[in-house]
Amino acid sequence: MAKRFDYGRMAGTAARLLDRFNQGVITLTRPGAETAGPNPWDPPTRDDDQIFVLAATVAAVTVDQANAKYIDGTVITTADLVITCAVPPVLPAMTDIVSVDGQVRAIKKIVQVPAAGVPVAFKLFVQG
Repeated sequence: MAKRFDYGRMAGTAARLLDRFNQGVITLTRPGAETAGPNPWDPPTRDDDQIFVLAATVAAVTVDQANAKYIDGTVITTADLVITCAVPPVLPAMTDIVSVDGQVRAIKKIVQVPAAGVPVAFKLFVQG
């Protein structure tokens, strides 16, 4: 019987390496949910945001990298950045907010690595 590849172990290896080569302070913020007030004229209340510090590296999206295949000239351009991060406690969503050294960046695309199965890492393409 063939031995199966252990993606969980690979995720741990990726997390250790990304933590070792971590660049700057990169956070993923999940905005809190809004709840309507009891009356139509009452402003909505908002739960606290969840902030997660990522073990990640940041690089420019350039045509000589493996990320060049994601450049389409409209959504992803060579002026953008790619954040490669270990799997955070919550799966990244387009509604999340990414901050690189205190500068807020809009998420343009999220790529799970590998594309199916147990995630080992994520690539977050953000506005440059």
